[in-house]
Amino acid sequence: MADFVFVKTECETVDVKEEYVEEDDPLMITRNSEEDVMTKETTKEELEFIDVKEEIFKETDKGNVQGELRKADNPASPVNATKKTKYQCDECGFFAAYPSKLKRHKEAKHEGIRYPCDLCEFAATTASDLKKHKECKHEGIRYPCDLCEYAATTSSSLKSHKEYKHEGIRYTCDLCDYAATTASNLKSHKESKHEGIRYPCHQCEFAATTAFGLKIHVEAKHEGIRYPCDKCEYAATTASTLRLHKESKHKGIRYPCHLCKYSGTTSANLKNHKESKHEGIRYPCDKCGYAATQASSLTTHKFAHHKD
Repeated sequence: MADFVFVKTECETVDVKEEYVEEDDPLMITRNSEEDVMTKETTKEELEFIDVKEEIFKETDKGNVQGELRKADNPASPVNATKKTKYQCDECGFFAAYPSKLKRHKEAKHEGIRYPCDLCEFAATTASDLKKHKECKHEGIRYPCDLCEYAATTSSSLKSHKEYKHEGIRYTCDLCDYAATTASNLKSHKESKHEGIRYPCHQCEFAATTAFGLKIHVEAKHEGIRYPCDKCEYAATTASTLRLHKESKHKGIRYPCHLCKYSGTTSANLKNHKESKHEGIRYPCDKCGYAATQASSLTTHKFAHHKD
């Protein structure tokens, strides 16, 4: 592995771009729930600064879908976009959608370039990540929603929040019934579910469905990275898991179900509860008669019983 090259930068001049991904690999510490939305500290791995839950929107009754479904009637929709050229890294199997992303990948993964924070020990893999880190952690910048009490740590997080919470925007897959809350989620879905793209770990047999999933796996399983709680002895494997731990255990935040007495510790838990208990949604296995109540449970089942 290349030695880290530390680069100083004036982060205030950097434009911020964000992407969101979902991952439901069974070997991840937590997946497919808000606890699973692993907060990132790198460009595609920026979830540390994302408060917006990127959930799978399962359309079970098209007549009840609220808001705009971005599909055939929108030429700019990812569904109608022509297949873009992918740029492959000549040092590994990574594919990028744009040359700039390939450049950032090579700098971070193969050249060891890092952008250190001058206020703490954090080191980002991109200048934009460093800018977001300083704004969120050291400057306390927030972007409040004018329609609810939500406050995002980045402008793009606020935009995504308003689109899927208040405007009902979804990005529908043209190959199945899946509908994502962001274009990047739709891209990850199609690559994972329909194109079979995997990101193998070079240290074990694990293969993630997203590059970020692979990053989390390597950090948790092979590098032993942990995020300790400053209020108890708990140590999380991701920053987002630590945040959820604090909200649940130390702040007492709960998400009550309006149909029964259930109360979830995260919005994703409440969503899974409603789908399983009140909507009867099931995820059948295509190799046996098993039907899971959650997509992550089906993934775990397949890995355990149909690995070959």
